[in-house]
Amino acid sequence: MTFSLDLHVAERDVSLHLDVAAGETVAILGPNGAGKSTLLGTIAGLVTPDSGRAELNGTVLFDLPAAGSGRRIWRPPHQRGVSLLAQEALLFPHLSALDNVAFGPRSAGVPATRARQTATRWLREVDAEALAARRPAELSGGQAQRIAVARALASDPGLLLLDEPLAALDISVAPAVRRMLRRVLFDRSAVIVTHDVLDAYTLADRVVIIEDGRVVDQGTPAEVLDRPRSAFAAGLAGLNLITGIRRGDTLVVADPATTITIDAGSAGADGDPISLAVRPAAVTVTFDEPADPARTSVRAELIDLEPRGDFVRARSALLAADVSPKDAAGLDAAVGSALWFSIPSAAAMVYPTGRSERSAPS
Repeated sequence: MTFSLDLHVAERDVSLHLDVAAGETVAILGPNGAGKSTLLGTIAGLVTPDSGRAELNGTVLFDLPAAGSGRRIWRPPHQRGVSLLAQEALLFPHLSALDNVAFGPRSAGVPATRARQTATRWLREVDAEALAARRPAELSGGQAQRIAVARALASDPGLLLLDEPLAALDISVAPAVRRMLRRVLFDRSAVIVTHDVLDAYTLADRVVIIEDGRVVDQGTPAEVLDRPRSAFAAGLAGLNLITGIRRGDTLVVADPATTITIDAGSAGADGDPISLAVRPAAVTVTFDEPADPARTSVRAELIDLEPRGDFVRARSALLAADVSPKDAAGLDAAVGSALWFSIPSAAAMVYPTGRSERSAPS
């Protein structure tokens, strides 16, 4: 294991454990205020937790027992072997791109010539060698972020931290920078905080979902996002999520109180918590109950109709359906009334809600 962390910050109600294996990229996802920034800040040495311990490649970054129970160790940020890449490039405005990248090695005492050789190599790795002589004011957002990536890697960190690295980039630039990140992160230990599900699928080996300062799910991107356990993860993946208890061939939902007749297959035993996930595009809304036996239907109140470009999302408390503008026009007068939301059985994913295999790698 390259990195291991136990963290407790009482004021922010954050208490979690995180491991990162050698060469593994872990994506941290969670709603605003979940504790993601606290996690990165603590690893980087910018936030001091109330208690906890972190170790990177055998070096203790901090060891802070509960008050009065032992010697406290705190390694300053510049001695941690950790590099943090923020949303903004934050390059030194008075230095060229080359000197920005060489700054880390030079700060560590590497001779100027060798530091510049290292900087040139990393500029080449991020496809920015031609920008070596430019100052930050002469760079586009995507170019500046490439330089920032090279600068973070030139120090040869044992762990690379990335805080929403694509959030500040224009939508036309982000895909190229994402491809660059995928290449340079290969076989490197990294933690990336993101709100973008595409980052999780393309950059991460493992996804960790944090809510209310706790880890609520983790696994491969497919495990976590194709079969979500939380409403947040389902929203990221663009899925409806219904959770409840299996009773024979029915899914009993506590709130709103209802039952859904499903083919649960081997998804749990009678009485076990199970989940159903389905894409809104597969759900239909009708005034009359469909007679098709290959569809699972539930009666629910149509809450609203939300235009979303070339389709309209019809929402109930239980399910959302994506319908055409023409169909939405026919449903408009029925907002506030109970309609039938139906799912083709082939499109529904039914699986156990609690999955014991969800754990960090040992």
